[in-house]
Amino acid sequence: MTIQFTDIARTAVAEGEISAPHLLALRQLEWDAGRISRDDAEEILALNRTLSRPSGEWTDFFVETLSAYLLDGSAARDRCSEDAARWLTGAFDALGGVPTMAELELLVRVIERAERAPETLRRYALAAIETTVVTGTGPTRVGGRRGAPRITGAECRLARRILFAGQGPVHAGRSATEFLSRIDRATRSGDNSPEWRALLDTLGSVSPSISC
Repeated sequence: MTIQFTDIARTAVAEGEISAPHLLALRQLEWDAGRISRDDAEEILALNRTLSRPSGEWTDFFVETLSAYLLDGSAARDRCSEDAARWLTGAFDALGGVPTMAELELLVRVIERAERAPETLRRYALAAIETTVVTGTGPTRVGGRRGAPRITGAECRLARRILFAGQGPVHAGRSATEFLSRIDRATRSGDNSPEWRALLDTLGSVSPSISC
């Protein structure tokens, strides 16, 4: 970890945000090109949790930097190893789950870009969405509060990206089917986005095993 990063992190903790000059300084370290160590990656994850006002530019940097670290692009297609997936989910668990949009977007981006993402990573991302849908609090709910379970358009779009990522038009394994069934049962009395029924109809047309 560089002295420069330590200074930036200290300022971010005090101010709750990463300024444009500090973000430029981080990019000049070439971290967004994947040239970081595991210690660096852990520090970036921890720094994200200190930000009370994360900008869109920070989220872009966070996702770009850590997805480049997690994905092995030496082959014709990007790959995410089981070890990398275990590290990421373990790091999130150690920090208390996936409460920020930057972290959820990182999960989805890695799943999308990997030629075949580990199934554990896909299940973990779906579980984060399910927890938000059921509890009303999570990365997609600003100022969320408990109420009747419901699924928003943002959550439908994230689930679609996860389920359609990888080989084939949809990855409709047992874990995906069970996820969709649980969400459908939990939110039947909720104010769901119209995108939810559209998603179920689309998935049902490509996988008859999905019949929520």
